[in-house]
Amino acid sequence: MSGDDRWDDAFEDGGTTLGPEEALKREIEKVKALKVERLQLRDQIEKLQQQNARLAARHRELEEQHTLHSDPSTRHFLPPPLKPRVVFPAQWGIFLLLFNLGALALLIYLISNN
Repeated sequence: MSGDDRWDDAFEDGGTTLGPEEALKREIEKVKALKVERLQLRDQIEKLQQQNARLAARHRELEEQHTLHSDPSTRHFLPPPLKPRVVFPAQWGIFLLLFNLGALALLIYLISNN
């Protein structure tokens, strides 16, 4: 198999055979496109590495803050945690339940009379 035989198998999309020059041009275009894509990927990798470094530094800062706040020796400087405040007393729950049952009974009565 000589070097010229491999050019005989190159076909265009329409099925016509490419000459060696056209096939070579097509391969050169593919190589150029791959080089451009490779450079774009390198740029993207560099940006992601920078972002990763920023996020790692921020993570370290947050961990330091967390250890500072969770250290037992500094705990007396922190205010005590707030207790959750109940917005509605228990009587409101009973009142709302009875109100809704009354409204349901009224609705059933009105529907049955129509």
